[in-house]
Amino acid sequence: MDMSKNNKRKISAFILCGPFICTFIIAITFHSEIIFYNPMRFLKGLITPSIIFPMIAAFILITPIGYLLGCIPAIITNLLFKHFFASKLALASWRYSLIYGCLLGFMLAPFILIIAIVTPSPLFSFLYLQFVLILPTTLICTFIEWKRARNRQDINE
Repeated sequence: MDMSKNNKRKISAFILCGPFICTFIIAITFHSEIIFYNPMRFLKGLITPSIIFPMIAAFILITPIGYLLGCIPAIITNLLFKHFFASKLALASWRYSLIYGCLLGFMLAPFILIIAIVTPSPLFSFLYLQFVLILPTTLICTFIEWKRARNRQDINE
């Protein structure tokens, strides 16, 4: 039992939570047109079983695909995090941890730019990927890693 707890702590939040957070953000942004332009239709859909159950089933089916597609960016982000910020995180305040998360998100900008160039609307794709998808995910995962580092520091003291 202790061994499984140690393995859970060794898996980075970027690999464990990152693909799920990105999948969730993508699902929400795909529904944003309905949410903003016709909110009553969206709210009626939330209470209608014929709409909400297929939405939940689709999200359950989409999550593994999100993990498969998000594995490579999560591993790259985890490697960047460990190389640049992991040693500084335990002594940092929560504000600095969020700054580290922003810097980590902006480190991925060249990769995102390469991906966005091949799309039909590169500016929109870059802005969506960078500021809606990557930056919030790196902020959340860096904050989770900061909390883990603080908890390990409290346990060791």
